[in-house]
Amino acid sequence: MFAIILDFLNPFAIFANNISKLNKMKAAEKLIIFSRYIGQDVVITGRLNYDEETIGTLIGIKENALLISIDDINRWVPLTDDIKLCDIKLLLKPLKRLTADIINTANSLPVQAFITPYYQSLGFDMPVYIAPGHPCNCNYIQEIGLADYRTADEIMQQYSRQMIVVHG
Repeated sequence: MFAIILDFLNPFAIFANNISKLNKMKAAEKLIIFSRYIGQDVVITGRLNYDEETIGTLIGIKENALLISIDDINRWVPLTDDIKLCDIKLLLKPLKRLTADIINTANSLPVQAFITPYYQSLGFDMPVYIAPGHPCNCNYIQEIGLADYRTADEIMQQYSRQMIVVHG
C-alpha cells in the first residue's frame, strides 16, 4: 500500500513504470503487431554492424521470425526474447497525414470495423490491441518503439550524409 501512495505522489514514477512495461514486450506480442502490416516497409538497425540502417519490405511472419525482402532477396530475421541482434521498425505514417479522400473512402466502407484495417493497409500508425489488460493496448506503434515516421528516402539521405561525414 505504501508503494501505491509513493507512486501517486510521484507522477514521474508512474510514467517510468509505463515505459518499462512497453519495453518488455515479448517477441510473440511484437509478431501480433507486425502481422497487421504485411506489405509495409521496415527499417532494420543492426546492432552488430555499427548501427547501419537497412530498408526492406515485410512480406511474411512465422512463429519466431519476420520474412523481409531486402533488394529482392527474402530473409528470415529472427525475433526472440532471448537475443536481440537488430531493431526492426515499421515505416508508418501518423494519422495526421490522412487526407480527405482517404477519410471519405474509409467512411464509405460497408462495415465500420473495416476502417482500421484499411488505414493499416495504407501504412498508417493505429493504436494497438494485444490482449485484455495489456499495458501496450491503446498506444500507437510508434509510442511502443516499433514504428518510425521517417520515409525510406529520408533514412537513405540521412545514412548518405553520415557516410560523407565519416569518410569525408
